[in-house]
Amino acid sequence: MYTVSSVSSRGLGVLIPCKIKHKRRTSCSSCGKDFMKLQALSHYNHDTDTRYGDCILLHDATTLVVYDCGHKMHAKTVEQFLLKNSSITTIYLVVSHNDSDHTDGMIELMEYLYENEYDVTLYSSLYLKSARTVLKQFDDSRRTLSATKEHILETFDNIKEIVEKAEALGFSVKNAEVNASFAGCVIVGPTEDEFSEVVAKAIEDGEVSHIEGETVMNAASVQLKCTLDGQQTVILCGDASPSYLHNLDIYQVIQLPHHGKLDNAEEIFNNLKSPYSKQFLVSDNTGSGETSGGSDALIEYMKKEKMTPAHNTRYGVVHLPKSSFGSGGSTTQGVKLGEMDCKRWR
Repeated sequence: MYTVSSVSSRGLGVLIPCKIKHKRRTSCSSCGKDFMKLQALSHYNHDTDTRYGDCILLHDATTLVVYDCGHKMHAKTVEQFLLKNSSITTIYLVVSHNDSDHTDGMIELMEYLYENEYDVTLYSSLYLKSARTVLKQFDDSRRTLSATKEHILETFDNIKEIVEKAEALGFSVKNAEVNASFAGCVIVGPTEDEFSEVVAKAIEDGEVSHIEGETVMNAASVQLKCTLDGQQTVILCGDASPSYLHNLDIYQVIQLPHHGKLDNAEEIFNNLKSPYSKQFLVSDNTGSGETSGGSDALIEYMKKEKMTPAHNTRYGVVHLPKSSFGSGGSTTQGVKLGEMDCKRWR
């Protein structure tokens, strides 16, 4: 069980990347490594009222990384994906943060993976590991470490449940700390200071509190870096506060946090040396309402500023890199694959 005392330290594996400059192929003949591809899942059967949340897949021939799973329908889609890709045996699950639109499908997905005997590792923020650092954030000598741990478990309840379930199923559970690497991906944020600040704020004021305009649940989302097709470097950042996103100029593809919320996106655009040279990914969370994201205002802004349209799940499943797929026309779950906003601008 994931109790106050049960989360122990675990080792982190480190992968040594191939140093060969790859051309755009499906795999590297020199190191034998398959290139990663990305799918960002969308809504289903043209249902734009349901709040489906986020689910982004990174995969090669033998490995799948699932970054968030915000709805049981997403879990079903991942199951179907695995049935069609039977060579995949190793699964990494990454939970970016505690909100339900990023976690609601994770338990069902884990049960499926256990029943079908996949090799599974869960990466999440193991908040108890930072309990002493969090305690130092409080200007209150009466606070105890034990009480702080109890408050952490109460506040971050969805992650507590997911970690408990993963441990009960015998999955490997690892702390999502900076520089942890797996399947060619690397966790790049948040830093320990950013993380402990958010946890302390959440405990002190509750989940309605905000840090730089984002709820404390969102602010320190786990950020994941991955290289697609051996060339495109992408960062996935959940609902992270833009000020917690560092070195964004090194990425070719940037997920805009909080489902394309415009004020967050504008801050990112302003901090980039050349936003017009970047590609942007939006997991729209259609149906969630204005306070939970949604990209309507972003689409209009990017159109007005003559920016390259974002890859947006509002219009269907997004595949990256684009060159890995055909010219379009194929459909799944009633939505067209790989659409970009620009087709809606004409």
